[in-house]
Amino acid sequence: MAAVALVGFMGAGKTTVGQELARRLNWRFHDLDDLIQATEGTSIEQIFQQHGEKAFREVERRILASALTNHSSALVLALGGGAFVDVENQRLLSSSGVAAVFLEAPVEELFERSQQPEAVRPLRRSRDQFCALYEKRRPEYEKAAIRVQTSGKKIGAVAEEIIQALKLNPGEGD
Repeated sequence: MAAVALVGFMGAGKTTVGQELARRLNWRFHDLDDLIQATEGTSIEQIFQQHGEKAFREVERRILASALTNHSSALVLALGGGAFVDVENQRLLSSSGVAAVFLEAPVEELFERSQQPEAVRPLRRSRDQFCALYEKRRPEYEKAAIRVQTSGKKIGAVAEEIIQALKLNPGEGD
């Protein structure tokens, strides 16, 4: 296995767990949202405001495809909350042999976690809207190869659980 994609809703810990997982495996780490911002030269929030969600999803798909075809070493990739909901993105991951890992937590906990002032989340509005969006996306997240409950666990424990579930060998990356 040359890559792992972490999927899940806002506040699931995809970036934080992804960085720790990559460190333990000695793999590279990329956050898809960061790749989008670097490639487009603008923020996710600005793409949403200026072009809308549909245009953002098209950019997201294009950059995911590029990341999957242009990585030459083992990679942990944190996807944005809506990326794995897109069936085409699921196909891209599957056809590239990338295991998707659903980081799961109770929706109320996700809502609380996603309140950090430094995190820009264009689709996080009210608690009701947040919960409704989570319930809408959840069936797609459940299509991931494995599911890891993150509630009440330390980051290292979640990373270790992923390593064990996917039978990965720590420290053997390039």
